[in-house]
Amino acid sequence: MLVAACALPFAAHATLGQNVSSVDSDQTRLHAVARAATTQSAYSVNLLTLPSGTVVREYVAPSGIVFGVAWEGPTLPDLKSMLGSSFDTYVSATTTRRGTPLAVSSSDLVVYSSGHLRAFAGHAYLPQAVPTGVDVGVIQ
Repeated sequence: MLVAACALPFAAHATLGQNVSSVDSDQTRLHAVARAATTQSAYSVNLLTLPSGTVVREYVAPSGIVFGVAWEGPTLPDLKSMLGSSFDTYVSATTTRRGTPLAVSSSDLVVYSSGHLRAFAGHAYLPQAVPTGVDVGVIQ
């Protein structure tokens, strides 16, 4: 299932640990619809909708670094694109795990992904990149 999920052609828009400036080019390339960003005291959230209807939320620190992403919708986004350099860590941790939910929790990466056809949801974040004072429970 992990291989099939990663092979889906629907790419996400933010990459964990990267600067949020790459979002605009991804949005254009994927014909995603951006909604207004909301700003909290220690982070902002960008909402993007994929052509499939899947909504991706990007959690951005004041430094401009994406520290978390979350998704919900009828298709699973491209986790390789979303997790970036953390994708290999995710794959290594899930190689012996089958089915859903898939969960990875380490000091470097937390990922939770569940769902079935037409109903996927999940989130991922970099614990060390979460701004001080932000509860990771907001990443959903």
